[in-house]
Amino acid sequence: MYVSTHDTTVTRLVVFVHGFNGKAVDTWRQFEQPDVNWSWWIQSDLLFVAYDSLRDSIVGVANRLRRLLPDFYPNNNLSPGQQREYEEIVVLAHSLGGVIVRRAVCDSVQLWLEAGSSGQKPVLVDAVIRLFSPAIAGYRLAGMPGLVKAFGGLSALEAFLRKSSAFIDLQPGSELLVSTRNRTESLAQARCESLESLRPAIVWASPDNVVIESRYETDKVDDSWDNTTHSSICKPVLRTFEKPWIFAETGRTSG
Repeated sequence: MYVSTHDTTVTRLVVFVHGFNGKAVDTWRQFEQPDVNWSWWIQSDLLFVAYDSLRDSIVGVANRLRRLLPDFYPNNNLSPGQQREYEEIVVLAHSLGGVIVRRAVCDSVQLWLEAGSSGQKPVLVDAVIRLFSPAIAGYRLAGMPGLVKAFGGLSALEAFLRKSSAFIDLQPGSELLVSTRNRTESLAQARCESLESLRPAIVWASPDNVVIESRYETDKVDDSWDNTTHSSICKPVLRTFEKPWIFAETGRTSG
């Protein structure tokens, strides 16, 4: 889903990537409705990425994201005769979406470096990345009781999860999680000053009994927000919980 402000002052594309069993727009409820005077958001178009977490693999969605983003950034054909040229791309991801984005960024950077850093950069190389409770270290076993209750029993939950290769890859210590971390840290150590996409801003829910709160060694210092849950941390509310809007704009978790 793509949302355009149709405002001639727009200079930025904000991309949203939901998590496991999430929805392209519902996961980010009210993100598209900040205060009308919030200039940063008025100057932004929104792109909500949809994928099926039960059927699609993490690598498959990461590859699709890399492949399709150039259709929207930096040039976006809104309609015949109307084209948007953006100056900045900001990618927001939640939970499983954080793993997908980190894999896509890692692959983009590696492909660009292997090409000798020549030619046009892949979109995600220079993207600004903000992650909400990303599942980059895997899911917590502590979150299982809540899932069992939500699905009406262990057998129903197991049948549900067996459909998803993504859930298997989100087990702590999985090859996908470990290799994505190792490759990203290696690239960040070599290019950390010039490629901020490898060092995203991260905020965690507190308490979060769904994912393990562990950042990469080369990441910026992370933070957490008290009295939030894994699902609520990325759902801003006007005048009562505006932190997600501020974090998306600035990367700051307080102030």
